[in-house]
Amino acid sequence: MSSDQAAKWMRWVARGIGSLAGAWWLLIGIIKAIWNRTPWSLEGVMLAGLVGATVLGVLIAWWREGIGGTIVVIAAIALCIFAYVTAGHNKVFAVLVSGAPFLVAGILFLARWWRP
Repeated sequence: MSSDQAAKWMRWVARGIGSLAGAWWLLIGIIKAIWNRTPWSLEGVMLAGLVGATVLGVLIAWWREGIGGTIVVIAAIALCIFAYVTAGHNKVFAVLVSGAPFLVAGILFLARWWRP
């Protein structure tokens, strides 16, 4: 596989992982906003802000991999920490489900951006 092909694959894998994770979180957020009858808690607002920042980073990374990848990595680390702190049981699972896919995508965006 040539260097150019590897870079293209890296870009598309990062876009795929980031977009799928973002779509999943947006779907959960929309469903919760429609069917949840309780008021928003501080934890819910913080989670929505972190997910929103991460999804925004993925969208930016589609056009500017360096800036978007940096946003995604920083927001994904914050999301991982948030998931670890707020999860009752299965803290590692909470981190793997919430922030880890974004972190992988962000690292791939940055790796692609750093490639010549």
